[in-house]
Amino acid sequence: MARLSSRDIQEILQVLEDGIRLVPKLSKSKKVAMRSNIRKQYAWLSGLIDPTVEMVVHDLEKRLPDLFPLYPYGFTDRLQELLKKKLGR
Repeated sequence: MARLSSRDIQEILQVLEDGIRLVPKLSKSKKVAMRSNIRKQYAWLSGLIDPTVEMVVHDLEKRLPDLFPLYPYGFTDRLQELLKKKLGR
């Protein structure tokens, strides 16, 4: 049963936070709120047992529904590549 390490989770969350900078015309308060929501995902990600790339991306999209539609085209693909690397699959 594989789990994501603390360092892997931090890297995934950092990619999600970095993606906020790519979103045009977003107020500073909205960006702060979105970063807060992203950081709250740490506990959930650390509790996953034997996660798959598809499961993590799908659940993140469900847990952050206001964020993923704002990301630019191709961002989800970049996130999936990172998860494949981290999960070794």
